[in-house]
Amino acid sequence: MTEQQLPPAVADALTAFLLEQRRIAPGLVSRAVVTGSAVAGDWHPGVSDIDVVFIVTRDPVDDLPALAELHAASQPHIDGVYLTESEIARGPDVVQTAPQVVEGVLVSALAGAQLSWITWRELESGVQGIVDGGDVIWSPVADRHPRTAQGIVSFSRDNLLDYWQRIGDGLEAEIADRPDDGPVRSETVRWVALGPIRLVATIETGDVLSKTAAATFAAERWPEHAELLERTVRDRAGERQEFTVRDARQALALLRSCVAVAEG
Repeated sequence: MTEQQLPPAVADALTAFLLEQRRIAPGLVSRAVVTGSAVAGDWHPGVSDIDVVFIVTRDPVDDLPALAELHAASQPHIDGVYLTESEIARGPDVVQTAPQVVEGVLVSALAGAQLSWITWRELESGVQGIVDGGDVIWSPVADRHPRTAQGIVSFSRDNLLDYWQRIGDGLEAEIADRPDDGPVRSETVRWVALGPIRLVATIETGDVLSKTAAATFAAERWPEHAELLERTVRDRAGERQEFTVRDARQALALLRSCVAVAEG
C-alpha cells in the first residue's frame, strides 16, 4: 500500500502533520506507521481518527508540550503512540506505558490504549511514512514480533471478559427503566455493536478486521443481528440512522454473545 492507496484526506493530513512534527521536534521521529481504519479501507471523514505508531530515536519527554499542541490542533485527530525501536521489539507485555494520544489528547505515560498486541499485529501490514526533505515518502511496512499471533488472541479474550463485560453491565443499568422506543445516541449503539465483534473475529480468525468487515463476519455468525449491524455500518459511513433503546438492548445482547465466546 502506498500514499495513493491511503484516503486522500488521510495522506494530506499526515503529510502536513509529519512535516510540522519534524519542525518542532527535529530528529525525534524516524518513521511513522499508519494503522487502523486508514489502511483497512474503512476510514470515514467526520467519524474516524487517524491512528499512527510514531517510532522515536530518543525519549520524547522534552518534546511532549509542543507535540501535545500539535495533536490537539489536528483535524481529523491524529492519534497514536510514541515508541522506540527497542520497545517495539520488546512488545506490549513488557512496555507498560508510553506517550499516547487519544482523541487529540496526549498523555505522557498512558497504559492500555494502543499498547496492545492488536497494534503490534497492525504493524505487520501498515503504511510507513518517512520525512525526506520537504516531502513524506510512503511505503508498505511489515514489523513482526514472534509473539503477536498468540498475543492478539489472548488480548482479545481478556478484553472481552474484563473491559467489554463491564461496559455491558453499565449499559444494561443505564437503559433498564427506559422505554423501548426512547432515543439513544448513535455513537453508543455503534460502539457497543461494532467493538466486541472485532475481538471475536480476532479470536476465531487470527486477523484484525475493520469494523465493516467485522460486521459482515458477525452478521453471518449471528444473523438475528444482521439488520442492526447493517444500520450501524451505514451510520458510521455517514448515512445517519435513528436508534432507540430497543436497538441498544439488541446491541447489548450481541455484546453478551461475544463475551460468551471468550468465556467458552
